[in-house]
Amino acid sequence: MKTNKFLPVLCVFIALISFVGCKKQITESPATANTKTSALTLNAVTKATFTTPDSVAGIVGSNGGKVNYDLASNKAAGDSVLLSFDGTLCKEIHAGNGYTLGYVDITGSSLSTITLKDILATSLQLVDTTAKGKENSTKNWYTYTDSKQYGLIPVKDRYVVLFKGTSIHQATVLYVLQLNTVDYIPGNTSGYYFGSLSFNYKRLL
Repeated sequence: MKTNKFLPVLCVFIALISFVGCKKQITESPATANTKTSALTLNAVTKATFTTPDSVAGIVGSNGGKVNYDLASNKAAGDSVLLSFDGTLCKEIHAGNGYTLGYVDITGSSLSTITLKDILATSLQLVDTTAKGKENSTKNWYTYTDSKQYGLIPVKDRYVVLFKGTSIHQATVLYVLQLNTVDYIPGNTSGYYFGSLSFNYKRLL
């Protein structure tokens, strides 16, 4: 008789343990922070290039148009625009709504090997995305080759960090970008140029 009474209690106890275990597993599964940005594979380096929409006369002091870039689809415009490129031939970058933009300097590494731990261990320089970037600013992701040619080259060992959240330590989405080139493509009219910008990036969160 003891065995018959104990068996139903044992079954209920096992069922209760199974339910609690399943519920805990579901709770701990990572939630998608933004469905529009979830298509990009984490830690996979992506190459991006675009040409400015407008040709400009000369190089210095001209704009060249504005490009809104979709990092998830790796194309200009799109449904998940997180960055805008502006300034002379689109060399300035600005964060989209709800995102914060900054820079980190990491030596002896590369975009493919940088981890979230590396980013969080480095001093982040926040950038005011509401104001135009100043030439030769230490917070730009480019610098000049010299004072005469004004060729634009990437700042060595500098990475752009774009994240969504109240702080970088509480980010729900985080991208790392590295500038490759800012080039000039001659237009159809003599003296006019299009800007051609290339960069690599990957998503860490």
